[in-house]
Amino acid sequence: MSARFDPSLLYAECRRCKSPVLSLLPPDETVLQMGVPPELLDADCLLLYEGCPHCQPGRAAYQPRLVRLLPSEGHRAGLH
Repeated sequence: MSARFDPSLLYAECRRCKSPVLSLLPPDETVLQMGVPPELLDADCLLLYEGCPHCQPGRAAYQPRLVRLLPSEGHRAGLH
């Protein structure tokens, strides 16, 4: 039996400049708002944002996307 992954540990990065992204919402809440079931998450998942305050200052919000870095058996390469 494998241990359940804690979604609050998801890494978030800007797709454009590769900088880490710190959001007002914790990663677990972001994923829940995206409609992704927490049981699909593991350490191979990453939140990628379309822009960030570093490369696109002044924007009010940045669109997140959940991706899987290493597709495992039974999972798709892109989750959302």
